[in-house]
Amino acid sequence: MPPATPADVLARRRRLILSGDADGFADLFAPDAVIESPFAPPGAPARLEGREAIREYSRHVMASPLRFEEFEVEELYQTRDPEVVIVEMRGKATLTTTGHSFTATSIQILRIREGQIVLFRDFANPRALEEVIGEPRPAFARVITTQAGAKGFDDLIHLAQQQLPGARQQPGFKDFYLLTDAETGKVMTISLWDTREQMPSGIRDQAAPAAGLTPPQLETYEVTMQA
Repeated sequence: MPPATPADVLARRRRLILSGDADGFADLFAPDAVIESPFAPPGAPARLEGREAIREYSRHVMASPLRFEEFEVEELYQTRDPEVVIVEMRGKATLTTTGHSFTATSIQILRIREGQIVLFRDFANPRALEEVIGEPRPAFARVITTQAGAKGFDDLIHLAQQQLPGARQQPGFKDFYLLTDAETGKVMTISLWDTREQMPSGIRDQAAPAAGLTPPQLETYEVTMQA
C-alpha cells in the first residue's frame, strides 16, 4: 500500500484537531519529528523535538478552553522537493471560558516522509488569540534563593544556560530571571508560569553542590500586578 500523500495527512490532521484527539495528532509525526513556531506567543514553545514532546504539548492544548470549529486548508503548494509542501491555513476557534471566537490564518511548511510529518514550521499570527483573551501575563512566580560560594556565579550561569531550553518547552512557561548580588553572594531565580499546576513541583538541588551553592529554598507567589 503506498504511503499517504500530503493531502491525505493534512485531511487526517484536520479530523484529529477538530475532534480533540491529541494522541492521534501526535501519531501523525515521526519519532524524531520537530515542530517550530517562530512567532509563538508568550507561554508557547517555539520548538518541540520528538513525537512524545509533541504528544505532551498537544494534550495540554486539547485540554485547554480553546475549541477549534474550523481548520481548513485554503491552498496547498507542492515544492520541487517531493517531501515538502507549503500550506495556507485558516482556523476558527472559540475560547469556552468567555464564548469569544476568533479566526486566524497561517502559513505552514511541512516535510512529510512516508506518510509521517518529520518537520512542521508554523508561521501564525500570535496576536489573533491575544486579542481575544487580552494581553497575557504570568499568573504565578516560582522563586528559588541560594548562596554562592567561593566559585562565584560562573558555574551557576552555565547550569542555567543548560537547563533553560528544556524549561522553555514546558507548558505554561513564561519567563526566567537569574539575579545575583556580587557583594553578598546571594542568588535568586524567578520563573513565571501560567498556572500553579504547571510549575514544577519540588526542587532539584542535585546540581547545587557542584555549582558551589548552598541548599536552595523554594517559594511560590501569585503575580497580582505586572507593569
